[in-house]
Formats: sequence, structure tokens, C-alpha cells
Amino acid sequence: MEKTEAVQASSNPLKCLLVLRPRQWTKNLIAYAPILFGGRLGDHDALLRTTLCVVCLCLVSGAVYVANDIKDREADAKHPAKRLRPIASGQVSVRLATTIAVVALLTGIVGGFLIRPTLGVVLLLYVLLQVVYNYSLKHQPILDIFSIASGFILRALAGGAAAHVILSGWFILCASLGALFLGIEKRRQELKVLGSEANSHRKSLDKYSMELIDRMEAVIVPSLVTSYAIYSFFSPSGQWMMLTLPCVLYGILRYQVLSTTKTLTGTPEEVLLKDRPIQLSILLWVLISVGVVYNWIPSGFEALVKAIDSLPAFTR
Repeated sequence: MEKTEAVQASSNPLKCLLVLRPRQWTKNLIAYAPILFGGRLGDHDALLRTTLCVVCLCLVSGAVYVANDIKDREADAKHPAKRLRPIASGQVSVRLATTIAVVALLTGIVGGFLIRPTLGVVLLLYVLLQVVYNYSLKHQPILDIFSIASGFILRALAGGAAAHVILSGWFILCASLGALFLGIEKRRQELKVLGSEANSHRKSLDKYSMELIDRMEAVIVPSLVTSYAIYSFFSPSGQWMMLTLPCVLYGILRYQVLSTTKTLTGTPEEVLLKDRPIQLSILLWVLISVGVVYNWIPSGFEALVKAIDSLPAFTR
């Protein structure tokens, strides 16, 4: 009876799509950052290439998620949240999931090479990183967090490659520190949710503790805020970019609040999809960034000052 239900569930198109973890595709939106800060949002060709790049990233990362879920399906079955995933729960067969992963992977890689060969190479590097991570690095403390961060950087590099935008060293530094922060918070939530069962789910968790997580975060967070402040101060768009600093600082502090009151921070995409304050801070950050990059805010402020100065002067 259970086998029959599993077969029926496997034929459900929605369940088949869920094995690619579409909710986690929001991570791929970082690929738009290069054209945002490069002032290329108005370049229709660059925007199209970046959008196609995001589609390829979704397919490739989805294939990697499927491979990971197949490999870890027994361990995931012991996790309070991951046990509900289609493969771990038996709703989608391993054979069908493998077929979906192969098709998605080949489509994404070929699509990347068609957009630009360099993009195809970056996608291959992303796949290689994930393979090494899933079979080795995920069990190595600290290196597992660095691997998670590297995945975010390769996504940003993919967007830059697609749009022919060279990323600055400061951008890569800030993105790396931000990704490390998310990786540390992910491990915090796994310790918090799994408790004494953490080691049975992932070997590297045996080497982590809440005290160690706090120490690591005490290094990364100040470095992130300081680096972003310097990056925005020396931005090619001018010091007006520092207007985005409060948004970044609020987002980090809000994320820390969520990490102590909820369990969303174990999956960053859940925070992005469910937490309204985080959504608003990101939206405001994007709007201010666009306003600065395209000189709307500086020119608007200058026009406002001129308008005020043009008012009749009141003298005795």
C-alpha cells in the first residue's frame, strides 16, 4: 500500500518540481547584483543575459539539491523539517528524481555555455564545489561554512560573467562575509533544532557549539559591517551609497533577532519569503542603491537644495 502511494506521488508534477527546491532559488537573485552596482539595469541585453543566467543557476542548483537529497535521504528522514522533503519522505522515487536532476543539470550547463562560455565554466565550478562539499567538505568544521559562502560568490560571479561586468574586490569581500554570516547562522539553527541528535545528522556539527558559533559571529559581523561601510564610502557612485548602510545594519541585526526567537535562519530563503521586516529592508536597500547608482538621489537632493535657496529671503 505504501509503495503504491509513493508511486502515485512520484507522478505528481508538483512533487516532481519540489525536488528541485524552488523556494531556495531566491539565493540565485544575487546574480543581479553585478548589473545593479554596475549601472547596467537599463541595458536590456545585459538584463536579459542575467535573467537567463538566473534560470540556468536555478536548474543547476536544483540538480545539485536533488543529488544531495538522494545521498542524504536517510539522514534527512531523522531531521524534523528535512524529513518532509519529497525524496526523504518517499513521495518521489530516487529513479525519477535522478532523471529530473540529470535533465536540469544538462539544460542549465548547456544554457550557460550558450549565453557565454565563461558563464558555463563558472557553472561547472559551482557543480564541482557542490560535489566536493556534499562528499567531503560538509563534514569538515569551518570548511563547510566556507563552502556555503563560496556557493554564493560563484552565483554572483555567474551574474557578472553573463552581463560582462567585472566585480570589484570590495564587492566580493562584502558578499563573502555576508555569506559566511548566513552559513554560521545555518549551523546555529541546526544545533538549536537538532540538539543532542545534531551529530547523527551531520558529523561536523559535533565540532560546533553555541559558544563557538557566538565567537565566530563576533568576528564575521563586525568585519562585514566595516567592510560594507568602506565599500559604500569608496563606491564609484559616490559616498551617497552610504545611505544603504542602515539597511544592511538593520538586516543583520534583524537576522540575529530571528536566530534567537525563531528557527527560520536555518534556511535563508525562508527568512526572505516570510519575514516582512527583512523584505522591506532589502527592498529599501535596492531602491536606494538604484537611486544612487543612477544619480537620482544626488540630483534630487541638489534640486531640493536649489529650490529651498530660491525661496524669498526674510530679512529685518
